[in-house]
Amino acid sequence: MSSVERRDLAYNNDGMLTILKNIVKDEGNSTDFSTMGYPVLIGSRAAKWHVPSFREPNDWDFVATASQCILFINKFMAKNMKLTYYPGVGLKIIGKCIESNADNKSISFEVEIASDKINLRLLKKDYMNLEDNVDKIEFKEFYNDQERESSKTSAQMILELCCDVKDRMLIPFPCIVAPLKVLEALKTSHIYWADNFYKNIADLHSLRIILDYNNQLISQPLCSPTYDEQTELMLKTRITETEMIRGIPAAHINLNEEFLDRDDDLFVDRIVPHDNIYELVKYGDRPIYEDLKHDKTKAMIEKSLFQKMDYQKQLNCVREEAMVIALERYLIPKISKNQETSYRSALVRICTSLTKGWFRKFAVDNYPRLENLDKDLLSIAHNITKDNPSLQKENKKYELSSELLHEWILDPDIRAIFEPIYACTKRIPSFDDLGIPESSYGVKFERNRTGITITSPVNKNLSITAVATTICMIDYQNCNPGADWWASIAIFPSEDLSSNEYDSDKSGYYYDPLKLHPFDHNVIGYHGTYTHIPRAKRLELTSKHIFTLEIGAKTSGQSWSVAKDIWCSPEIRAQQADDIANRLEIPGFTGDLLFRYVLACLQPTFRYNGNTPLKYKIDQLKANEVIPVKPRQHLWYDAWNYTLNKSNEDSNDTLNESYEDYF
Repeated sequence: MSSVERRDLAYNNDGMLTILKNIVKDEGNSTDFSTMGYPVLIGSRAAKWHVPSFREPNDWDFVATASQCILFINKFMAKNMKLTYYPGVGLKIIGKCIESNADNKSISFEVEIASDKINLRLLKKDYMNLEDNVDKIEFKEFYNDQERESSKTSAQMILELCCDVKDRMLIPFPCIVAPLKVLEALKTSHIYWADNFYKNIADLHSLRIILDYNNQLISQPLCSPTYDEQTELMLKTRITETEMIRGIPAAHINLNEEFLDRDDDLFVDRIVPHDNIYELVKYGDRPIYEDLKHDKTKAMIEKSLFQKMDYQKQLNCVREEAMVIALERYLIPKISKNQETSYRSALVRICTSLTKGWFRKFAVDNYPRLENLDKDLLSIAHNITKDNPSLQKENKKYELSSELLHEWILDPDIRAIFEPIYACTKRIPSFDDLGIPESSYGVKFERNRTGITITSPVNKNLSITAVATTICMIDYQNCNPGADWWASIAIFPSEDLSSNEYDSDKSGYYYDPLKLHPFDHNVIGYHGTYTHIPRAKRLELTSKHIFTLEIGAKTSGQSWSVAKDIWCSPEIRAQQADDIANRLEIPGFTGDLLFRYVLACLQPTFRYNGNTPLKYKIDQLKANEVIPVKPRQHLWYDAWNYTLNKSNEDSNDTLNESYEDYF
């Protein structure tokens, strides 16, 4: 089952308020939830309220009615806020707000919207462009009580579970704090997805310890709690919604035939059979999985036989599987040289995408007792490679591939990380062309788009695509010419590239068939010049974008020289890339490394000296020791990294002020 395509209904307060007020109007009498008076705080922020020793949370997560959301929007100033619709799931507000009474501190938040009168899963009509039809957006009403009961969202159920809760938090505004048992169930609902797994698994078991669910002796298995009927229904609904939004992990595995995804295209398996590697990591006289089959010719192992084994042997069975995966997919092909990291990465895959059903659940429930490696896998990998010349020859491909990378990647440690990835990278040979708008005499418009696809070196079914788009418009007509440059770097799951709706308007306006380079359109150019060319005040980030850049200039004559009174301040937007980097399942491969790698492969740049003002400002930052001089980085990486770090430190307003000091 593939994930649904989320749709942003509104990007500004007015649009969001219009939609929310329509929902409230259609609800008629106040919903039962409104008697609570306050939204419900969930997530790590709620856990921290209950347990001060819980890890520091990064954001705020709420569940609220439409009426409560209206009050929230009216009370707080918001930045980069949008109302997002997930077809078949519901509505969510995502953004940042600044407390009006607390030193302009910025708060990242997500609010899930609930209604017991309106079916927020379904729009009445599917508009081609929802943002242009905000006044017309309506949701379906429940046909009857039976439909209302069967179509309840998990957000509705959370509000019902918290109706009688007395715990309150007053900062940043009054809200109900969800009980720990609800927080544990919510964490359980998305534990089988690899994104942020280490954080989620640590949170899950911390909550279970706090709730005294994991008080078993060391000789007894750790288990999931037994939920009451209402919480169990909420958990099942939440899992279904998460599957709709994010896809089903390990959906391709047929439990009637297998329990573990065996990617037989791995070159290791073609040269060294699985069974041989099992023999090298076994705990007893033979690999444990051999005792778990009624039919020795099939890959599927039997749950009943597993349950009959003692607990230590069950743990060792999972460990053997994790060690074989670590050797096959990380250590032998030299994708990683760290055996502990490789083992934990393999264990994460057992808990998420390589298995499912009871075996995966056992691994998740008992993760704290599985996460430490107790064998020397590096020696095993070394001996396997030494004894197999074919493996040495295959690995040599990785070593040679990095020579094709650009010269500025001088750090040998970074080159070592990039070597196996480059072997799995393909350039996209062509794109559907960006349109050329109609323009008057003296206006030059150029555009360029390049891209790569990176297939996971450990899972051929996973890949991501990175696309760099640059656009330049120069107005030569006037005595004081002007120019604009726009650029964006989008990185996203490869399957999303084929699912983009193509732009059908090719009547002379600027268009982007892939809709990867968002613009606010305008028809007025420099000095009133009439042109169908986009004039973006800012190039907004979408969910696919990691980096956007805008530069403008006005000059005297034809000389594109640098001077403060000539160049406009570059406008930069940046967001982290860790989530998309994690999709490749490469140990230690972060969003920072991914962005550096994409820039190394694509080497995006502006023509006509468009990078000059950015370079000028980056050099200022280096001179002031704000940005390191070494190692040498792509110019856009320095801008991305600086902007991202400042964004993490300051509120949006402070970011703009401090950024203007340099840019």
